[in-house]
Amino acid sequence: MTGERTFQKFKRLISKKAFLLWLDSLKKDYKLIGPRYYRGNHAVFKEVDSSEELFMEYETTMLSPGKLFLYKPNDELFRFAMNGKITIDEIAPIAEKQVIVGVHPCDVNAILYLDRTFLGAFKDPHYEARRKNTLIISLNCTNVGDNCFCSSVGAGPFLHAAGGYDMLLTDFENEYLVEIKSREAEELFGLEGRGAGRDELRLKAEKEKAMQGKFRKTINVSGLDNIFVENMGHPVWQQTAEEKCLSCSNCVMVCPTCFCYDLRDEMSMDLKTVTRYRCFDACQDIRFAEVHGGNFRQRRAARLRQFVTHKLGQTNQYGVFGTVGCGRCITWCPTGIDLTEITKEIQKHEPA
Repeated sequence: MTGERTFQKFKRLISKKAFLLWLDSLKKDYKLIGPRYYRGNHAVFKEVDSSEELFMEYETTMLSPGKLFLYKPNDELFRFAMNGKITIDEIAPIAEKQVIVGVHPCDVNAILYLDRTFLGAFKDPHYEARRKNTLIISLNCTNVGDNCFCSSVGAGPFLHAAGGYDMLLTDFENEYLVEIKSREAEELFGLEGRGAGRDELRLKAEKEKAMQGKFRKTINVSGLDNIFVENMGHPVWQQTAEEKCLSCSNCVMVCPTCFCYDLRDEMSMDLKTVTRYRCFDACQDIRFAEVHGGNFRQRRAARLRQFVTHKLGQTNQYGVFGTVGCGRCITWCPTGIDLTEITKEIQKHEPA
């Protein structure tokens, strides 16, 4: 994404057929990535050969596009060669131009969270290169999953973030309402369509209001920082850890905002070359917080508490919630641990 400017005047209704044909025209210069059908209302973000492979009506995905194509599960950083002397070759960032289409609002907000981490005071060159070479086309939601609670944390189901994406789509049955948000998207987009007036914008607002009424899972996030601080010893932490938590780290692996990583070295079979990789790490792993003398989060309850308070607290990271309410951690937990239910249990009682 190359621009932060908002293009208020470009709001056009484009037929879906014309829009998909335009996406296909980008294939000569860009890698096209989007949601492909998996099962039910689920999809998987993958590279596609044609827009015909896209499943834009999807409800959710297991993994977010940000943690597949921007912050990758494995990044090769260095190679060490030992031929009489040790030489170190740093792997230069390589980023193909890519378009990621169909990114839901929660995942756009998750990418903005990763931006704060990897494009802050210290910029990560690999993430930065991919980010600069990526065009993000967001899609306002048309379905609400059983575990979605994005409306409670202001991350969906419609997108209101000021930046982080280049184009926004809203489904109007046989058409898309297309809103251009960056200079690069404006330069690439060659379709005229018909202008969207007050009636169309009112219909968009009505669609958003209707979506808000479909949420089955909500949570009151007011004052959660203080509530957590006052309830660090609440019995729900130990009870959930003993009865349900496996420390499998599924919640962390599918979370679109978790960014912790580990460094690992891999020796070649001839013992002459070592490759250093960066790979995802997980606070639920008992080895995650190991220091000299042991692990200061030995108890499973402490590790579970770390995850929940980090996701639903606002002051401990960037002044925003660490969750975007996508519900993936709930959906893919093998024992059904629900961080919103844990929080509601704590909210019921006086400080423990």
